[in-house]
Amino acid sequence: MINATHVTKKFGDLTALDDVGLTVETGSIFGLVGSNGAGKSTFMRLLSGVYKLDGGSISIDGRDIAESPEVRKGLIYVPDELYFIPNSNMDSMARLCANSRAQFDENLYAKLAEKFDASRKKPIRAMSKGMKRQAALILAIASKPDVLLIDETFDGLDVIKRHDMREILCEAVADRGLTVIMATHSMREVDDMCDSIAMLHKGHITLQSELDEAKTSLCKVQIAFPDRFEKDAVTFDGAKIVDFTRDGTVAMVIYENGREEVERQLRAKSPLLINVLPLSLEEVFIYKNR
Repeated sequence: MINATHVTKKFGDLTALDDVGLTVETGSIFGLVGSNGAGKSTFMRLLSGVYKLDGGSISIDGRDIAESPEVRKGLIYVPDELYFIPNSNMDSMARLCANSRAQFDENLYAKLAEKFDASRKKPIRAMSKGMKRQAALILAIASKPDVLLIDETFDGLDVIKRHDMREILCEAVADRGLTVIMATHSMREVDDMCDSIAMLHKGHITLQSELDEAKTSLCKVQIAFPDRFEKDAVTFDGAKIVDFTRDGTVAMVIYENGREEVERQLRAKSPLLINVLPLSLEEVFIYKNR
């Protein structure tokens, strides 16, 4: 388990992360989502040891990473901006990984390279953005880490490669308990893969929950009355209205209250129409971070 408590990171006058806390279960795929500049990459760099904490703590399986840096031995970070040894190809990078990563599996590397039709002898500098991302992921997965951090997971990969890479990551999670943290602004990636998520906005966690719970953390209601009405007509004691838009006698209302309570309270007002509608993960993110 990865546990972050009161994590703070500053760059001069800028506070990139402010009192952030989150928990990632072992053997799960965790999505860290947020807009550009929200602090996703900063958190990944703190966890991987690229940056030092200015406040708070992060532990892996109960061991503080600041006090026991060796706990990161089973952790691999694939950053958004990739780096390879100058003039290297995939095979030379694989040899480096085999010498520096105790669990590197050469057979798995060869299998993955064949599956993705990777150009093992081609200079990496001559590869496209997607091919470089693919190479980095193949090398990382073949290293058999306990924790895999991926910043903008499938950036540059085509649809088929994305599908295949998702399957491989999910197999590693199921078969050997790999823990994956994906930092992304793509809600589609999170929706397709993740068990749980945290939403990060301007350095703060605005929501952390299992994926299905995140989608039901807000309640979206379409409601109509015989005559034009204002926001107070759909307000009730304890109502937490996040958004209200009306077109004539029909309104769309977003509540933070639970669905059952909202329906009960609104039906008591005898509306002409009431529909409770599902929210997409993207909608949840927008309304949670306004």
